[in-house]
Amino acid sequence: MRVDIFMKKLNPSFIPKFQNELEKLPIFAPSFFKKEDKMNHHYSIDACEFYQQMLPEGFNKTKVWGFAGFCKDEKNKKIKYVKHSPGPTFEVDRNIDTNIQWNNKILGEYMFKIDKTLVWANPNNIVYNNNLDNDSKEGQWPPTLIMHVHGISTPPIYDGNPRAWYTATGIKGPVYSTNYYKYTNEQRGAMLWYYDQSPGVSRYSVYSGLCGLYFIKDEKYNLPKDEYHIPLIIQDKSFYEDGSLFYDNENVDSNHPYWKEKFFGDIILVNGKVWPSLNVKNQLYRFNILNGSNSRPYKIALSDNSKMIQIGSDGGYIDKPQELSYFSLYPGERIDLLIDFSRYNENNKIIMKNLFSSDECKDIMEFNVISIRQKIEYNLPKILTKYPPMKINTKKKSTILLKREKGDYRDGYFINNETYLNPPNIITKVGSTFIWEFINLCDDDICIHIHLTNFQILERQKINKLKCKKMYDENKELSCRDEIYEGAVILPELYEEGFKDTLYCPPSFITRIIIRYAPTYIMEEVNVGENYFSFNTSNGPEYIINSQILEQKDNYLVRPQIIFSEE
Repeated sequence: MRVDIFMKKLNPSFIPKFQNELEKLPIFAPSFFKKEDKMNHHYSIDACEFYQQMLPEGFNKTKVWGFAGFCKDEKNKKIKYVKHSPGPTFEVDRNIDTNIQWNNKILGEYMFKIDKTLVWANPNNIVYNNNLDNDSKEGQWPPTLIMHVHGISTPPIYDGNPRAWYTATGIKGPVYSTNYYKYTNEQRGAMLWYYDQSPGVSRYSVYSGLCGLYFIKDEKYNLPKDEYHIPLIIQDKSFYEDGSLFYDNENVDSNHPYWKEKFFGDIILVNGKVWPSLNVKNQLYRFNILNGSNSRPYKIALSDNSKMIQIGSDGGYIDKPQELSYFSLYPGERIDLLIDFSRYNENNKIIMKNLFSSDECKDIMEFNVISIRQKIEYNLPKILTKYPPMKINTKKKSTILLKREKGDYRDGYFINNETYLNPPNIITKVGSTFIWEFINLCDDDICIHIHLTNFQILERQKINKLKCKKMYDENKELSCRDEIYEGAVILPELYEEGFKDTLYCPPSFITRIIIRYAPTYIMEEVNVGENYFSFNTSNGPEYIINSQILEQKDNYLVRPQIIFSEE
């Protein structure tokens, strides 16, 4: 935990842009074994602390958290132990089991002050009272770990329930059972991502580097690969002048002294490099892009306003390729994208821009066209995938998203006015298909992540927030809907096509989705109670729904969800 009050924050204008060379993230190398005549992949992965060059050469290295394990060196094809922040990428084959031992080897303290007023792991069982000095080191150690693969379909025991945390010193959370996770990878091919979701501190964990990509491969098409396929993790951070991470968390306007509603860094990183440049040939490239920031959204376009081609979303391929001039990504969202650099001349430079920002964060990275080669031809199919039928068989659900201010005995974000600690009351049967409404009565954007299955966005509709709040406070429900609408239905953006697991819910809007609790590769209709997953969805701790804006998630915007399976 940093206590040097005299160290100055690094001015982002002092950092030369596009000096860092973008690197592809390392790829974990599995060991192989057979079980019941089926090939399995095994990994042993360490969460650890180390130093890494994030800022350009000439600046100090940065102390980070990240992941380590055996990776294949793409240059000499040898296997070596690699540490990286964000962590190396898992590339797994669809329908091949992946077994990961997630090892917590973080022996140092949290880098930022723990807010003991939040619901957090509290491995030392500290008794909080208003006289406790929040500046003390009590509670800064030992850090907890509980891993979630965002977008995975897996039994609840392997989903990373926040109360299943564990420490490097052997302390375990109340529902801990194992740190050896099995993923069957039966779902459609897609780029997912993994991260620590320890309660009350996930904003620190991901910001410090405990995240990475998990790619389920389903290579059915002739698409760019190898050097022409580059996954990107976009994040924002701030630094001190000595190169260490800066996180502004002090809040005098809250009951929580070291928690803020959102964090926005003033420096953009891609794959752990500050404002990098990527040398590209005049070929077609594929980019799978993740918004890995805590709170910051990105509206991404190219500096010359040229078109990009979207082929996928959170849950894999969309039905057909579509041209985009721009697209938005909120925290946790992903997109699968093609950019054709054959239209440029050698030495052309193209900037990936963030149209949501006007300051230094308006620039994300640079593409530098370095050589002219004979173009590789790709035959992009007109139809990429087909969607399964989504026949409604269960009544609609409505979920209220609320924020309580400091004047309340608790301030934070709530789902249906309840915290994570309240007993589960979001209960769904497998096979259910229904419309789910999320009604955002906050002043802030919220991004909802639903576990286990995917959904499709139907529409959004403007509402009168004050009328909604009054009606909800009086009745605990919103029954007189005509009174609250303030506009016509708005269809989702073009780039929100396809299956999603993360949902942008703007303030003063109802956002509606259709969701089916069955795998998206099941192409026939399903009935309530029919379990098409290869596992019992109610055998273990609950799944959760949560905000993917991590500052909100750390302050109550999490609720348990039971997916009931009659087995």
